[in-house]
Amino acid sequence: MSLEEFNANKSPVKDFYHGKTVLLTGGSGFLGKLFIEKLIKCGVREILLLLRSKKGVSPEERLQALLKKEAVFVNYQQQPELYLDRLKVIEGDISRPGLAISNDDLDYVIKHTNIVLHSAADVRFDESMKESVETNVRGTDHLLNIAEKCANLEVFVYVSSAFSQCIKESVEEKFYTPNIDPLELIKMMENEPRLDELEAVSKKMVEPWPNTYSFTKALAEEVVRRRRDKMPIAIVRPSIVTSTYADPIVGWTDNFYGFNGVVSGAGTGVLRIFHIRDEYKADIIPADIVINGTLVAAHYAAKHPAEENVFNCTMDENHTTWGDIRNDCLSQKGVVAVKKSLWIPTYNTTRYYYVASFLQVFYHLIPAVFFDLVMRCRGEKPQILRLYRKVHRFSDVLRFFTNHQFQFATKRMRQVVDGMEIVDRHLFPCDMKSVVWSKFGVNHIRGCRVYLLGEPWETNEEALQIYRRRRLIHWCMLGVIYSMYVVVGLRLLEAAGVPDLRSFLGCTQFA
Repeated sequence: MSLEEFNANKSPVKDFYHGKTVLLTGGSGFLGKLFIEKLIKCGVREILLLLRSKKGVSPEERLQALLKKEAVFVNYQQQPELYLDRLKVIEGDISRPGLAISNDDLDYVIKHTNIVLHSAADVRFDESMKESVETNVRGTDHLLNIAEKCANLEVFVYVSSAFSQCIKESVEEKFYTPNIDPLELIKMMENEPRLDELEAVSKKMVEPWPNTYSFTKALAEEVVRRRRDKMPIAIVRPSIVTSTYADPIVGWTDNFYGFNGVVSGAGTGVLRIFHIRDEYKADIIPADIVINGTLVAAHYAAKHPAEENVFNCTMDENHTTWGDIRNDCLSQKGVVAVKKSLWIPTYNTTRYYYVASFLQVFYHLIPAVFFDLVMRCRGEKPQILRLYRKVHRFSDVLRFFTNHQFQFATKRMRQVVDGMEIVDRHLFPCDMKSVVWSKFGVNHIRGCRVYLLGEPWETNEEALQIYRRRRLIHWCMLGVIYSMYVVVGLRLLEAAGVPDLRSFLGCTQFA
């Protein structure tokens, strides 16, 4: 939808954000960029972006680079002032005490903020306990301390995760009490002099959660819950966030996390075997459904502060399976190709862990050694084996979520969606029932190619030519391998007492 068309419509949700000042964390992340684009369309007065310096690059320089680089900022090239006039950098770090905000910036935030959108998080599932607690738990607590002081605050929104409660097979839209006091854990992390010893027992502390990410997300929800009587709050729990469905552009994404990594790895011929149950529900959700759903839920929570405003933003009302998604993606084999691929896509799945581990030797490790030898012979630095170490770590992280099935209640989210006016449904599409999964799969493949792998659509035909050559080589290699199997089989038959193939065939026919 164009900016002109969006501006031509008046709606309750859009009017709620119009002229407001929004404090946004995680603005340089995947969801954060989408929040920026949508909020600017809504005509907010100002977006206060909490950003830190990174690798010697100032927050202002990082913001400029983001605006120029990302295709999701669809109006920046023609109207840069539309963004620059409404974006104000607040230098800080969500993982540091007090968020490391200067006194002047803190005064500005407290004086002007109307809405807090907290989407920053450490999304690395295998991060240390200390770093996960500092970012996901303490950072949320310190942000709430600031929000308490904002005299004009209308709502505090925390973007959590549906898997914050993945220790339960059925997750309701309500608060759950964790088995550890989050504030006590923060104190422990800050005061414990022997952090190495603490990390050593962190796995036991995290159980039964599968990783520090989901564990600390659950603790952060408890931190938010404890402030319910001091400010209107909303918690939105998306499942595995993927590329956009349509808003503001089709198939946009900017990271290899989760499902994006599986699709990109399979499409480039890197990921060839994956441990997954194809018949299980695929808990994925398009990013624009999450963004629009969060903004709509925040509007609802601001109007109904007394309610328990926890919203599961998942696909349970319109689900698909991992197998269906796999088939939708494989339908693009020979239609979409990638120049920067290791080999042709040969993606296989199994529900058995030990089978997957065994096949990784033949599908991943042996080819990796071969490719590295070729690179050495060409005078290049071998890197494929190192790449597969990362792939296997990535697979280990995802294994829990692709081999367990969850049921997420969505009654409260459905109530909000059904209560939207028609114009808001048009401007803020967030109804999962409207998603056509086969269409999503095709667009997701193309989006990963263009936005993640950086290959413009115009180069697809050139990539297909490479794909066809490699496919021919692949078939020839299979022919050689299967011929070797036949030879070995004949040798075994001969050793077993069958004199030759002709007599073996004759015996078989007689039998």
